[in-house]
Amino acid sequence: MRELSEIELRDIIEGCTVLGTGGGGDPKEGWEMIEKELKSGKKFMLAGLDEVPDDGIVAMPYFVGSVSGKKVESVYEEGEGARSYRLLEEYMGKEFWGVISTELGGANTAVALVTAAKLGLPIVDGDPAGRSVPELQHTTYYILGIGMTPFSVVTPLGDEIVISKVKDDFQAEKIVRGIVASIGTDVGVTSHPIPGKLLRDSVIKGAISYALKIGEALRAAREEGEDPIKALIGAGNGFLLFKGIASKSSWKDEGGFTIGEFELNGTGEFEGETYRVWFKNENLISWRNGEVDVTIPDLICVLTPDGHPVTNPNVQEGEEYAIVGLPAPQLWRTPKGLEIFGPKSLGLEIEYTPIEAKYGK
Repeated sequence: MRELSEIELRDIIEGCTVLGTGGGGDPKEGWEMIEKELKSGKKFMLAGLDEVPDDGIVAMPYFVGSVSGKKVESVYEEGEGARSYRLLEEYMGKEFWGVISTELGGANTAVALVTAAKLGLPIVDGDPAGRSVPELQHTTYYILGIGMTPFSVVTPLGDEIVISKVKDDFQAEKIVRGIVASIGTDVGVTSHPIPGKLLRDSVIKGAISYALKIGEALRAAREEGEDPIKALIGAGNGFLLFKGIASKSSWKDEGGFTIGEFELNGTGEFEGETYRVWFKNENLISWRNGEVDVTIPDLICVLTPDGHPVTNPNVQEGEEYAIVGLPAPQLWRTPKGLEIFGPKSLGLEIEYTPIEAKYGK
């Protein structure tokens, strides 16, 4: 177990924003939450999966909502994330050992980091997504048949709910998303209170360290006057998918999600070509010159030319962007993973092609 420095925390949030593929929340909001706790003297501790005791409970606090939803001042000084975590502890009558992030995203990973720091607990170096994902069932837990109940939901208005049992994670998604849609803002959720013995083989190991590696690579490239896009591709074993200027960008809030698409006209080596990306909070599918290019579960990451990740729905017409593809964690490429988070889950009658098979690496 070790303490994370301020610069490491900044790099983690930037790396998480890249891996958030347009979703995962606003990194500015995420950093503001972290900075507040740093100024109050809180420590951010990172623990390896092998450090979690067999019977130590690790739970997952996060926000659910659209990435463009309105913000409401919370009645909770500690925030809905920390309150939902403590509420679940109270319900179960147990003190939990630590925290794990629900996904890698600029705000949602920050929620986990801040909740851990507020409560004097470590965050575990793992993650049940290895990227950002739009819905609650999109986890390695679900792939492996591990239920999310009991889970708690806390709204910024002061509502506190514990759900002891659900039909399945798809039903949980409907319930929580219904709450979000009804109040028009994000809610705090804590789910999957899991003992260490089960946790170790149920999540993507080293996820926080991976985000740190991505963030460090981008920062170092900018500081040394090197190409940050190339640095990202190297750090993430990724591929340059496209560079171009945004010609179209549209989106709407619907059912608790931010849904939309944008299109780029190619520049440089991509002159005369087009690239379109469709998102539901996260970038889920892309087309190059009208033909399907990359789909989930692989990652479609949008950055400015100087290597700053762009969240949805913030692609601006007339601005230049680079699109980088990264390979998905292996669990997402299993039959069960592809069933819930592959191209057919989007209604596409195509087989999943791993990005490295398409781009020859």
